[in-house]
Amino acid sequence: MYAKQRQFDEYFNNTLNRELIEIDGVTEYATFQDQNQNNNKDMSDDKYMIVRKESVLKAGSYVKWRDSMWLVFMEENKTIPTHRQVKIKEMNHVIKWMIGDQICGDGDGYPAYVQNNTLYTLGVATSGQNIWAVNAKFGLYMQDSIEARQVKIGRRIFIGGNVYKILFKDYTARKGIISFLLEEDFINEDKDNVELEIADYYTAINQEEEPEVSGASKEVAITGTSTAKIGSLVKYEAKVSQDGKELQADITDWTIDDTEQVATIVEQSPTGITLRIENNFKKVGSVISIIGKTSDGVFGSESVRIISPY
Repeated sequence: MYAKQRQFDEYFNNTLNRELIEIDGVTEYATFQDQNQNNNKDMSDDKYMIVRKESVLKAGSYVKWRDSMWLVFMEENKTIPTHRQVKIKEMNHVIKWMIGDQICGDGDGYPAYVQNNTLYTLGVATSGQNIWAVNAKFGLYMQDSIEARQVKIGRRIFIGGNVYKILFKDYTARKGIISFLLEEDFINEDKDNVELEIADYYTAINQEEEPEVSGASKEVAITGTSTAKIGSLVKYEAKVSQDGKELQADITDWTIDDTEQVATIVEQSPTGITLRIENNFKKVGSVISIIGKTSDGVFGSESVRIISPY
């Protein structure tokens, strides 16, 4: 173990890809490795980052590297703990919302990673009996914080000049990261500051009360294995109940929260969904969330960790 640690220290002190960075405001050295773009379907320029064991880094940390902000998404459990290795994604948006009459993040908002989930869902919704309407969805990920946890279901947020409404949030599937599922909404210039890209800005400035999203006794449970082997075919069922009585499942919208593009939808129906997990050892340790929505807007979810077949 002592020899192995010396071997890593020699590499870390002399490698060309070591750079001085900031992790949550703390300056330290790290090394970076490129990720093969074939492994993530060219959706993002992810990197592997290596730091010493005593680093302040944790899942959800913000990393400032080469004038860009990155988010630590996943840390590998090293079998020989001479160092720590994580996967990072570059932040591609700054998200702002109102807290009282003030802009969050001391007026600067928060860097976030945004992914277009419409690429992995149907991207449409039914209206009436036979009308289909565009229904784009985004996944949004940022560091778990007190202010981020205060964001309510139903809040509206600007992304790329458009407004999206928060349908679902989760801070348990990925420790240190809070994730949101958003659905396309309409801009309302009476409420939204388009120039600052802050939704419900004038509502907050005028101190109008933010509408609460009404709770429902109807519940959706997604059942199936909590771990899925790479290369496997896995099925999940939806169970819907209200006031303790089981109802017929009526899932109209399935969404896969899948930042690593691990899963492919094979089949989906009002009662369940079948996924194919990519046969790639680099995906081991990834986490996906399966989210189902009923016709009246009630959500259920299940987090799944990707594991080795052995």
